[in-house]
Amino acid sequence: MPDGLVSAAEANRDFSKMLRDVESGARITITKDGKPVAVLSPADASMNVDRSSAHRRMMAMLSQGLPLGFCGGVDRDDVHSR
Repeated sequence: MPDGLVSAAEANRDFSKMLRDVESGARITITKDGKPVAVLSPADASMNVDRSSAHRRMMAMLSQGLPLGFCGGVDRDDVHSR
C-alpha cells in the first residue's frame, strides 16, 4: 500500500499490512467519515534513542532500590533529579 488515505474500517482490517508498508517508508492517513483523524508513519530514529536513554536511566534508578519504609509514590521531580 503506497502513501495514501484509508478508512478506519480498512485500517482495522489490514493493520498488519499497513505496518509492513510503513516499515518500508509509507505514510498512511486514516480517515473516519471521510475526514483525516490519524497518520501512520515511520518512527523517527531519534525518538528511539530518546526512549532508550530514558529506559537506561529508569533501570539504573530501579537498581538502586527504594529506601526502607517507602510507602508513597515517586513524583516526577524526584525521578528527574536522580
